[in-house]
Amino acid sequence: MFATIEAFYEGALPLTEAFNRSSIQPLEPLVRADHICYKCGSHEEFEHLRRLFETASPYLFQSTISDRLIAIIKLPQPILTVFGKIWFLELSDQKPDGSQMSGFDHIEIYPLLRTIKGNPLTGTENLLGCLKICSVRFEKVVRPHHTTCDIQIENGFRIRIEEEPLIDKIKREEMK
Repeated sequence: MFATIEAFYEGALPLTEAFNRSSIQPLEPLVRADHICYKCGSHEEFEHLRRLFETASPYLFQSTISDRLIAIIKLPQPILTVFGKIWFLELSDQKPDGSQMSGFDHIEIYPLLRTIKGNPLTGTENLLGCLKICSVRFEKVVRPHHTTCDIQIENGFRIRIEEEPLIDKIKREEMK
């Protein structure tokens, strides 16, 4: 468990460095980094980290997704990557079945060009096509609340591809 926000940033550093070195590096002009996800191994850890960031964050949104709390926290300072600044933390509470281990899970990216219905040459379809051309292996993961494409990088850490920034999705779907 991180005792300070600074310790959290230090813990994220090896993973952001792996992200910066990843096989998607040639696609940097096509994507932006959106957020980093940390999954908590207990509800107590979730509460501790949320309280830690609440005092320094200008923005916090919390919702229940798949029967657990998820907090989206604007970081007091961005995490710098070659794919842009990461301003948001997705903090996930323990799963109802208790199976989740503590740790950084993924960095999410989105294509700079958005998908236009009926035009598969922009947005995520274009990005996935570029990944195939560059021989980057990705896995389509279907979940009850959404489907993603994931790229494994180091020690179970992954890059997750989404269609849009998480904040845009929250504004559209949760803040009606």
